[in-house]
Amino acid sequence: MDDIQILIVDYGSQYTLVIGRTLRELGVRGIILPVKKADKWLKHNTPKAVILSGSNWSVHNDGAPGLPKMLDITGKKYLILGICYGMQLLAHKLRGVVEKPFLHREYGPAEVSVNKKHPLFKNVKEKTKVWASHGDTVIALPKGFISIAKSKGIAAMSNKNNRVLGIQFHPEVIDTTEGKKILQNFLTLSKCDKDWNPINLIHQIQKEVLEVVKNKSNVILGFSGGVDSTTLARILSPVLGKRLICVAIDTGGFRENELIELKENAKNAGVKKLIVISAAVEFIKNISKTIDGEEKRKKFRVVYQRIFEKQIKKHNADFIVQGTLATDIIESGKIGQSVMIKTHHNVGLAWKVKDLHPFRNLFKYEVRELARALNLPKSVYERNPFPGPGLYLRVVGTPVSKEKIKLVQEADKTVTDIIKKYGLTKNISQLIVALLGVNSVGVKGDERVYGHSLAIRAVQTADFMTVKGYYFPEKIVNEIISALTKHKNIVRVFFDMTPKPPATTEFE
Repeated sequence: MDDIQILIVDYGSQYTLVIGRTLRELGVRGIILPVKKADKWLKHNTPKAVILSGSNWSVHNDGAPGLPKMLDITGKKYLILGICYGMQLLAHKLRGVVEKPFLHREYGPAEVSVNKKHPLFKNVKEKTKVWASHGDTVIALPKGFISIAKSKGIAAMSNKNNRVLGIQFHPEVIDTTEGKKILQNFLTLSKCDKDWNPINLIHQIQKEVLEVVKNKSNVILGFSGGVDSTTLARILSPVLGKRLICVAIDTGGFRENELIELKENAKNAGVKKLIVISAAVEFIKNISKTIDGEEKRKKFRVVYQRIFEKQIKKHNADFIVQGTLATDIIESGKIGQSVMIKTHHNVGLAWKVKDLHPFRNLFKYEVRELARALNLPKSVYERNPFPGPGLYLRVVGTPVSKEKIKLVQEADKTVTDIIKKYGLTKNISQLIVALLGVNSVGVKGDERVYGHSLAIRAVQTADFMTVKGYYFPEKIVNEIISALTKHKNIVRVFFDMTPKPPATTEFE
């Protein structure tokens, strides 16, 4: 394999892996490492460029992470690009001034005026829409630097030979409309060559798993029938054959017809051995003891792990492999110093065997590309995501019961059918139909009723790091409300269009 061209130093931003994802979109491989590991890596490697990520830290905080000691901060060996905290850190270390001016704080959409003559902003509009998230701002540049973009303050900087650069906003997220152009310009300045494509990655995953597993061990794969586990099974089944044992758990939290679809997707993936464990009673018994979302996830993973441990022992397996994505690992606080947003059922478990996550650096859209490259059916690579705990996370603020799961299951089917009827599936990245623990008074047939409230949440996104709420046309809103409230126990229907951030995709 070719040498890594880009080192991304991870300071704990929720968007760090999005940088790596965007570089791969542009055809260039990168490696993401926290500061100490980046320092060791730089002792033995010379990349073409180094990118310093954002962070939840301030450069003025005690214990704030600094630059790798081995980093050539002059830019002579390689180009350097600081993003958000990365820019502030460069400015701070080079004796510029970083402060917290109230008027310069930016959170969310912003407009930046750029110096179009600078090569970093080649073919970028003079006024461009960006995504910003910072309290600290560079208010005085280091000696030898110039400002190359402005918003409420200095939005980008460059030294005179364009070798050390800083951007206050986040070019890696899709909300920065010309972010990919900016990063492509940086790659061009760095003289990077294209060295990444889906077929190469498929072969790389197969090779890496075989090197770890060797030729004798059985491997358990957690199979949900979703795009991630189906694609992973399709990648590994040709090289592992009968040694790949796919285990699916019917948790009782499936959507309607989910189990039928799961079995069909296993067949599409070339799975030679699929085992389905029925465990609805055990999951409901354990999860119904709490209404707290994080507690639900923790209780779910206890049962999840217990079932898989039995299967590992039964089949004498030495490895468990799972289709965990970068998004799951980031939200679980398992990347660098990123903060924990929510526990994921298959991340951070202490297994008795080796735990493999071949998709750990990939995002949903990238796995979809792998599925296309593997010629999996459209029904797989266009399938909406569904959380591991399933409908247990869609009974919100009230104890889970078999009856409530059934109600949400029926409501989900109703809304899904309406969306399909109007051909809106392609416009929606994920659909959530949730029962809220808010009962209220209604009138049906001139009689008083006291019943449930449902929330409908549809979102649009490329990577699930940021999402936008989807606004249904009024005609469809009315049809959904009418269809759902025909149920004797449903009184109200709410629509949630809150973006991420501040909301996560799921309610819990």
